[in-house]
Amino acid sequence: MKFISSALLFTTAVLPLSSAHYTFSGLVVNDQQVGSDWQYIRQHTRGYMPTMHNEILENDFRCNKGASSGANTEVYTVKTGDKVALKQAFGGTGMKHPGPTQVYMSQAPSGVKNYDGSGDWFKVFEGLLCKQGSASALQNDAWCMYGEDRIEFTIPSNIPNGEYLVRAEHIAVHGAHDGNAEFYYSCAQVKVTGGSGSSIPQPKVKIPGVYKPTDSAVNFSVWGDKTSYPTIPGPEVVKGGQTRGSTTGSTSSIATVKRDQLVTGDYSGSLAARARAVISV
Repeated sequence: MKFISSALLFTTAVLPLSSAHYTFSGLVVNDQQVGSDWQYIRQHTRGYMPTMHNEILENDFRCNKGASSGANTEVYTVKTGDKVALKQAFGGTGMKHPGPTQVYMSQAPSGVKNYDGSGDWFKVFEGLLCKQGSASALQNDAWCMYGEDRIEFTIPSNIPNGEYLVRAEHIAVHGAHDGNAEFYYSCAQVKVTGGSGSSIPQPKVKIPGVYKPTDSAVNFSVWGDKTSYPTIPGPEVVKGGQTRGSTTGSTSSIATVKRDQLVTGDYSGSLAARARAVISV
């Protein structure tokens, strides 16, 4: 009886932790899920488990471990201005970890089904803080997408037509203070129409390489008296992309980047660098 009680106690303790893990398997376009799980998103072999910060320099960091299923994954046609989201799998009830969200795109040189993601990537969305002034909120619902079951963005109008990988990512930072940031991400395959661009926008990055395990953005502690997230992971959002919230939570609106900010070198940008970007709501 004592053994059974101990086992029940262990199961009860572990269940919330395991249930907080998730993956993204559904494609949503203009608020409607299209197709079935993994129909337009490359299925990977990591399941619910995250990529840890010491694995982010591996090629698997592009579309997740075992995500070589491009040839068996369909391509969905979208047009610029469409709202697109990658949604949690298996009836997920929301991202229950603090941390930022990002969406990157990479144009395939020919067909996306055979593209390994080794080309250039650019950031079209970032989600930061939507509440300000509370250290306790920084540990949970100050983050714009805390509790939401999808990462949503709008296809920019200024990118070229073609086939793309769309990589949606949530960086969970509840353990980042101890070198245990968790990365949840998947890649959709889409064909973009209606684009006005002749080349992909700047700045461009490679994955892996977009983050380093030593970056302050992925070693940030939400525990203590901090009320802001001063260092944003990765490059600037490109012209035509969107930012939801801010580093301080002073706004919860979605802003569209009005012009490019030239960034070189370390893509873990400081708050001062981000302040130079011009945005319009």
